[in-house]
Amino acid sequence: MRIAITGAAGFTGRHLAGYLVARGDEPVALSADVTDVDAVKREIADVRPDAVIHLAAKAFVQSDDVQSFYAVNQIGTLHLLDAITSARPGITVLLASSAQVYGAQAAGLIDEEAALAPSNHYAVSKAAMEMAANLYSSHIRLIVARPFNYTGVGQQNRYLVPKIVSHFAKRAERIELGNLDVQRDFGDVRAVVAAYAGLLGAAPGIYNVSSGALHSVRDLLGALTRLTGHDLAVDVNPAFVRPNDVPVLGGRNNRLRAALPDWQPLSIDDTLAWMLDHAATSGKS
Repeated sequence: MRIAITGAAGFTGRHLAGYLVARGDEPVALSADVTDVDAVKREIADVRPDAVIHLAAKAFVQSDDVQSFYAVNQIGTLHLLDAITSARPGITVLLASSAQVYGAQAAGLIDEEAALAPSNHYAVSKAAMEMAANLYSSHIRLIVARPFNYTGVGQQNRYLVPKIVSHFAKRAERIELGNLDVQRDFGDVRAVVAAYAGLLGAAPGIYNVSSGALHSVRDLLGALTRLTGHDLAVDVNPAFVRPNDVPVLGGRNNRLRAALPDWQPLSIDDTLAWMLDHAATSGKS
């Protein structure tokens, strides 16, 4: 199957392309800027994909460039969907949304029926993307994936887990972090891309993509200490502590597991060991 990918050069896109090749598909990286409506139309008409996985997004939540969240995540997605319905109506389109659409007041393990209450511009732009995409659901097979936190080799060190892994890999003496006791769902990018690929054959709808397991930052530190034998001193920086942070937040993945019975999340120990091994190998090269 020829599967077009937006954002193929990004963290998730690189892992997804490799997974699809190994599965026997033909991934095609779309290079058009999604904010350029004419370029998107030309590229979709030229590529004529059998399915599309839309990963391209403005994703760093702390960015001050508010307008780009909407220009890329909302309007850019509409450009893509317009092009697909014009050139390739009826194909499957998977949109990578975000669990952030559930909002800061969501707590515990939440499912797809939870109310949307986005609390930052990134999350609002993703919720708006989902709502607008529904207008195309009679012209395409629309899959909306809502991934929770996930990590892995290749994610930038400005994100929490790669930052911590990097400090352990370098056997640093100290690290500054925020709240150590918040519990989150830390998935593995390898499981996420397997879910995205599998969902192309699932019934249209909304799917949480999550591990279903909760771990605190303190748990991550303990796991990395066991894996490396290194003790890392932690300084809690009040500037890194978010006010009114939700103590426990994760995703129920019952709907995903029902659609993909053979799909399995990876354990946090597997993920951390993979990242440490890669850090050790790349450090020697």
